[in-house]
Amino acid sequence: MTTNANVFRAGSANISDLAALRFQWRTEEGGEKGLSREGFELKFFEWFEKHRESHRAYVATIDGKSVGCAWLFVVERIPGPEKFVRRAGIVQSVYVQPAYRGAEIGTKLLESLISDARTMQLDYLMTHPSTASFAFYRRLGFDAADQALELRFST
Repeated sequence: MTTNANVFRAGSANISDLAALRFQWRTEEGGEKGLSREGFELKFFEWFEKHRESHRAYVATIDGKSVGCAWLFVVERIPGPEKFVRRAGIVQSVYVQPAYRGAEIGTKLLESLISDARTMQLDYLMTHPSTASFAFYRRLGFDAADQALELRFST
């Protein structure tokens, strides 16, 4: 199934939709507790304003309704003598509402994000996919990194 989703880089006008999608995903599917939806939205607005330069959001809409999102966190890396400007991207929080999954919306979101990353001349993109989304990222060209390690401080 494919759909005519409209995918674009989100701006200030999309903050409410981004907050709603994030809240839905983390509470309804992830079972997280904590802030109310209203409380989360207020804090999310503050967070978005502080991070708008480093975190690029992408939104997918169908008939004007936001149904999915993806985030690109741009990391400024330490300069080197051969290549002084070194930047990488971390793909984060790709989410499509359950009713719209299987319609290539996630693919459209990632293709838009990847296109921007290339335009920005990032050195590479990385992500930490869930087990369920591993094949999705592989189809889009992501490959296992040989030497990635992480130290987790909480679950």
